[in-house]
Amino acid sequence: MVDDHPAFRRAVTSALNLVHEIEVVGEAAGGDEGARAAVASDADLVLMDLSMPDVDGIEAMRRIHARKPSLPVVILTAHADPGVEREARSAGASGFLAKGTALEDLVVVLHEAADRP
Repeated sequence: MVDDHPAFRRAVTSALNLVHEIEVVGEAAGGDEGARAAVASDADLVLMDLSMPDVDGIEAMRRIHARKPSLPVVILTAHADPGVEREARSAGASGFLAKGTALEDLVVVLHEAADRP
């Protein structure tokens, strides 16, 4: 889980850890830290914000995919407009959701992204 807002990151992490078959194995406060952690981990998926002060989610996703091309990255962002979604998907996002999406919908997208070949 990569997001620069600690309260939001903790809330999403806590909610996801209550869901059967999902375990958040790490958190990062920025894109650089998140990309490094994702590459070093055995995570099945990365959930990442787009707007972060150090390295944005698009660049972090590119760094992840340069080292682990098959690791799915799902974007969870406040900037949920079609242009931003197109940019994220063209950079390799496996899913794209607006912050405020219901937990049930987030879980569906995470499972879909993790199950893709």
